[in-house]
Amino acid sequence: MENISIQYQTVTPENMHLIRPLAEKIWQKTYGPLLDPAQIEYMLPMMYSQERITNEIKEGYIWELFVVEDKVLGYLDYKVMEDHRVFLSKIYLDTDQQQKGLGKLMLTHVLDFARQNKAKAVYLTVNKYNAKAIEFYERNGFQCIESKTFDIGNGYVMDDYIYQINL
Repeated sequence: MENISIQYQTVTPENMHLIRPLAEKIWQKTYGPLLDPAQIEYMLPMMYSQERITNEIKEGYIWELFVVEDKVLGYLDYKVMEDHRVFLSKIYLDTDQQQKGLGKLMLTHVLDFARQNKAKAVYLTVNKYNAKAIEFYERNGFQCIESKTFDIGNGYVMDDYIYQINL
């Protein structure tokens, strides 16, 4: 990992278009085996429209591109919530780049942000059947604190665990 260029670039209207194609690639590989293809088709535009991202930024969410050697390999979306915890809404890394320590760098970036902002914890939601992600979070000190089902409309739900790490 030494001597490679890593940047966290703030998402702006000028670079926002880079997120959706990466999301589509990652989601097909990650959620293809777990979700009905129609649900993925429904969720991608809902979660990654320019309007949605812009509104989240206005609400205080921090959207960042994860750039390694001038290539966008992932993205983050997180926010300090009113309860003094950081909600890590999205941490996605190109599936071809996983298992190289890059995801841990992204996670450490958010944990450092949380500590700098005196947050008491970082929490996230993860699909109950996404064993690879669950193992990653547990390996990095997160613990399951709750199980929740979110109605996302159109007859679909997100069946998730909520994982948290106390700081």
